[in-house]
Amino acid sequence: MQQTLSAIIEGVFDTQKEASTYGKVIDEIDQHGMAVILILFSLPSALPIPAAGYSTVLSIPLFIIGFRLLFGYNTLWMPAAWRGKVFRPEQFSRKLIDGMLRLIQFVERWTKPRLVSFTRSHWIRVVLGILIITLACSMLLPIPGTNTAPAFGIFLIGFALLEEDGVMLLVGVVASLVALALSLAIILFGYTVVKGMISSVF
Repeated sequence: MQQTLSAIIEGVFDTQKEASTYGKVIDEIDQHGMAVILILFSLPSALPIPAAGYSTVLSIPLFIIGFRLLFGYNTLWMPAAWRGKVFRPEQFSRKLIDGMLRLIQFVERWTKPRLVSFTRSHWIRVVLGILIITLACSMLLPIPGTNTAPAFGIFLIGFALLEEDGVMLLVGVVASLVALALSLAIILFGYTVVKGMISSVF
């Protein structure tokens, strides 16, 4: 029986496990495909919970995945120095983990295989690679408001690739473009100004 994404994520963030490394974590979930890795590294930052500085760290493998997709690879490569970085599940709060699982379970209810050939298209993967690279660059910026929305876009894309759901993939692309527009506005005008503009509209 195929392991559910919820179970995979629960296992990765099991606080009873000993400290591991990012390399070992990647190796453990590699059998599930790069889409799961994409979800794993975007999900913590995709939640409306303070990222406590780890959005920048998590954006690094997302950046690499973007390049791998761009050049047609289906596995993640990480430099030895990055593979050796310590991954401690206890650093992630239970509130964060529970939020991740709730989001996964919610999205699972809406996804199913649709437009499968679209999700497998080489050119779509190239476009997604470029988009993920750009989103990861936004997550690297230490500016409020440039982390959560881009990470959520990557999360939706990863989920769509995992479930081979072309409809969800389109939703993820649209969400990603909106996130990039929002990040660009924040960079140009400042977080406070953009937040005020959004508040005045809604």
